[in-house]
Amino acid sequence: MQALLLMKYRLFTFILLFFSSTLPVNANELEPVHYAYANYLGSGIYRTTGQNASLISMPFSYELGHNGNISYGLRLPVSIGFFDFDFDFSNIPNLDLPDEVGTITFTPGIAFNYQYSQNWLIESYIDVGYGRNLTTNRGVNVHSSGISALYNFELKNYDSIWANRIYYASYDGNGYDAQDSYAAVQMGIDIGLPLQYKVFGYQFQPRVFATAFWYFSEVDFLMPRTQSFDEEKNVTLTNSLEFGFTLAFANPLGYSWAGIDRLGLSYRYSKNFSALRLLFSFPI
Repeated sequence: MQALLLMKYRLFTFILLFFSSTLPVNANELEPVHYAYANYLGSGIYRTTGQNASLISMPFSYELGHNGNISYGLRLPVSIGFFDFDFDFSNIPNLDLPDEVGTITFTPGIAFNYQYSQNWLIESYIDVGYGRNLTTNRGVNVHSSGISALYNFELKNYDSIWANRIYYASYDGNGYDAQDSYAAVQMGIDIGLPLQYKVFGYQFQPRVFATAFWYFSEVDFLMPRTQSFDEEKNVTLTNSLEFGFTLAFANPLGYSWAGIDRLGLSYRYSKNFSALRLLFSFPI
């Protein structure tokens, strides 16, 4: 039992360190990957035109109950970002944790799921939360909602999921003038390989996926502290593609409300933007 707990601690520490990579921008000049959207953009090392930023998002949740084909629960996603932390793979044994958190975002919400048929699952959510940039001591109120349709099917020996989502997110400055919003449609497919492995007592299945995003409006991603009318100085997120792989665990790692049911890597690409992402849940 002690060895298992130590393994979990090391796994979480590695995840924390991997995504707390260098942020080579001046915190007094840039608003990083807008932290208000952190729980919807997901974890990643985000790279734009000459700038990098890092976020860690943990999609915690807790199922409250179910009634017939309807289930409901709490969404408890939390995200953090770091400043001025230099990650060096060659010096992992002597690596120190970052001594300063740059941003934090917590957007609790309610989720409702409806099992329409054996193959179709309808998901919906409403989030209301708060994000804060600790380097500027400014915060934003965050709102988001969305609805999804997931279709489970077999492709020969490959169990697959086709997902369609539409959602929006917005924020308003808390005590200062700031506001933005965006809406997006996402479609993708997640395919499980006909393989099962077991490591340290945890059984998992390798899966691959590909997904595409269409944005109804461009999303401000990295911007100067003072909004510029010169659009070339503002980095925006437009339609994008993402592909990667995950390990789907038969039982979550950790607690029921704070466990990790998937672990994987992906790459997202768009005009003047790319991201290497670490995944902790269903990727679409």
